[in-house]
Amino acid sequence: MIGRISGQYNLDALNGKKSKRSVSYNSEFTNESDNAKFSSFGTLLARANAEMKNIPDVREDLVADLKAKVESGNYNPPLDKLANSLIFAGFLDLE
Repeated sequence: MIGRISGQYNLDALNGKKSKRSVSYNSEFTNESDNAKFSSFGTLLARANAEMKNIPDVREDLVADLKAKVESGNYNPPLDKLANSLIFAGFLDLE
């Protein structure tokens, strides 16, 4: 879904045509109506945002697997990657 949004603004990523969706609201108290126009990019962005809300923040299956490995003593992280991460984060100084 995110890949569809990478097109230029105001172009429908699915068919390459400019499109806008209109929404009208008629007030029961006046004869005037309010209009809002949404570009295809805005519509795709709203759909992507809605899909992102369905993704869990924590992948419980991975956490449980790593926790079991740590508790059993079978977890052996790649030390070179760990050292690089600590250096990059500023926790290790090579000087």
